Amino acid sequence: MLKLFIAALSVALLYWLWHKKNQIFSKRNNKVDPFITTIEAIELQTFLDWDTPQLCLESDGIRYGKQFKHKLPPDLPHESRCRCEVTKLFYTSDDVFQGTSPILTHKSALGEISSKDALLLKNILLKIITDSKEKSFTDFLAQFELNSFSADIRTQAISLAEKAFQSADNK
Repeated sequence: MLKLFIAALSVALLYWLWHKKNQIFSKRNNKVDPFITTIEAIELQTFLDWDTPQLCLESDGIRYGKQFKHKLPPDLPHESRCRCEVTKLFYTSDDVFQGTSPILTHKSALGEISSKDALLLKNILLKIITDSKEKSFTDFLAQFELNSFSADIRTQAISLAEKAFQSADNK
C-alpha cells in the first residue's frame, strides 16, 4: 500500500511539474541584445605638405582619450611650421570590433585625400626626413609602392615628395 501511495504521489508531482515547467524552468532567451557604447577620441591630424616638420609627421594619426594609451593631446603648434589640428571622433563599440569605422579624409597640399593615400604620403615624407641617403629621387621612390596612391593624385603626390627630397638634399 505504501508503494502505491508513493507511486501516486510521484505521478501527481510529475504532472504538476509538467504543467508548471514554464514558470519553474523559464526558457532562456538566446537572443542577446548588443551592448553598444560610444568611444570618444581626439585624433591629431597633420596637414601634409613638402615642408611638414618631422614631429608633426610622427604625431599624425595618434588618438587620445580615456580609452587610449595617450590621454591628453599635446599643445599645438608643435613648432613654427606646425599646421596640426585635433579632430574629435566618436566610435561605437560595434564600429571598433566589427571593423566598420568610418573612412576619414586627410588635409594636405593636394586637397582632401583619403586616409590610405595620406598614410603612404606621410611615410614617404618621414622617410625623406629621417633617411634619404639615396643619390637620386628615382632610387628613393623605388622602395615604395606608388601604385597604391589613387590615380587622381599619384603624379601630384610624387611631385610633392620630389620637392621634399630636393629640399632635404639641399640641407
